[in-house]
Amino acid sequence: MSILFLLLKIIGVILAVILVFLLLCLFHPVFYQVEGILKEDAKPIVKGKFWWLFQILGFEILFSEGNLSLKIRIFGIGKELSGEKEKDGEDSKEEQKREETDKYTGDPVENKPEITNSRQEIGEPEEQKKSKFRHQKRRGKKQDTGERKKKSGVFSSIKRELSDETNKLAFSHVWREILYLLSHLKPKDAKGEIHFSTGDPAHTGELTGVLSLCPVFYRYKLHVYPDFASDKFYVRGNLSLKGHISLYHFVLILIRLFADKNIRGFLKKIRNRRTKKWETTHFIQQ
Repeated sequence: MSILFLLLKIIGVILAVILVFLLLCLFHPVFYQVEGILKEDAKPIVKGKFWWLFQILGFEILFSEGNLSLKIRIFGIGKELSGEKEKDGEDSKEEQKREETDKYTGDPVENKPEITNSRQEIGEPEEQKKSKFRHQKRRGKKQDTGERKKKSGVFSSIKRELSDETNKLAFSHVWREILYLLSHLKPKDAKGEIHFSTGDPAHTGELTGVLSLCPVFYRYKLHVYPDFASDKFYVRGNLSLKGHISLYHFVLILIRLFADKNIRGFLKKIRNRRTKKWETTHFIQQ
């Protein structure tokens, strides 16, 4: 009896640990911090940092001078994910292959004699050139008409799907879920400053008035400094965004989407069309 009680106790502890871990994964927020720096006559610099579960899992992004670098951190140990080294290795392999082919072929490509077309040297008859030109023109018209028919068929199918009442309800539900996700994903804190000039004081003043009406600028610590004295266009500044979102929001969205019968009907319709298309292509190949 004591052994059975001990086994039940161990199973209960394991289940409790699993339940606590699942609750942590669902309700512990994923934090993010994004910083951007824009200098005059320079490429923008963007830094992104994401961390989760008490910074056990982290992810960093850096975009600078047109180069993108990615890094993942697990328990503070970082690992680069950017594929620059792999690309360098592939380039070196390609260069070795080219050198080997040059050795076997003999002369390099630059010293190879140019191959001239015999028809260009001899010259084609004028009637043959005209008939060839007319044939190419007819073929181009056929291709254009085929592409137009294909595009019109795609547009008509999209219009037909959008006009369907069931699909309208499904799309409206998806749009509501996207707005719900954006409302929780929006930054909780933002600060920064922007210095700009359009080169014309009148246009600079108009743009400043438009920006002052945006709720983003007076809701967060964002400051705009227009330059009315400059006679050239420039934009420089910095921006910092901080926020968080929990994973249970994504789980809740997925549950609500799959519980909607209109969305299930739309997905079923797409699946049936794919199966029909596969059956027709398979039948034609046989």
